[in-house]
Amino acid sequence: MTPAPRAPDPDPKTLCDNCHAKPAEVKVTEVDKHGKSAPVNLCADCARERGVLAHDAAKATVAEILLELKDKVQDADRQLVCPGCHLTYADFKALGRLGCAECYTAFAERLLPLIKRIHGAAQHTGRAPRADGQTATQGFEIQRLRRELRAAIAAEDYEQAAAVRDRIRQAGGEDRDA
Repeated sequence: MTPAPRAPDPDPKTLCDNCHAKPAEVKVTEVDKHGKSAPVNLCADCARERGVLAHDAAKATVAEILLELKDKVQDADRQLVCPGCHLTYADFKALGRLGCAECYTAFAERLLPLIKRIHGAAQHTGRAPRADGQTATQGFEIQRLRRELRAAIAAEDYEQAAAVRDRIRQAGGEDRDA
């Protein structure tokens, strides 16, 4: 879909580019398979339909969520500590920042709902689709299969190598290099 360029922010007069009936409330940038981006204005219903809004309430801003977190520090938050940097979850709520990469694992159970609330999803899919149409997950799977193929060839297990080669083809990758 390549809509005509519109004003930078949706206003009450701008209609949804999808249904053309309701006022646009959400502005997203759509990237086509050639890497070209275009702004798209959507009403809340069409945004939910496309997966831009994960639930009925529009995504809250990061500032709103952090303000809400600061007000709700509990004793359990002080007891949850990151083993890498020793930041407590209560400190995270107060600062609005994690201390290290291990914090994501240490606080995962509590961070995932926040990330979903802020971004609408907890799975990162990248900024733009790959030129070949694959998702990042498919690309990682094909890379893993290619490593498996190289290992099978190195071990001279040609039956296994042929099976892995076929799985690479099924996944949409070519078996160009082993």
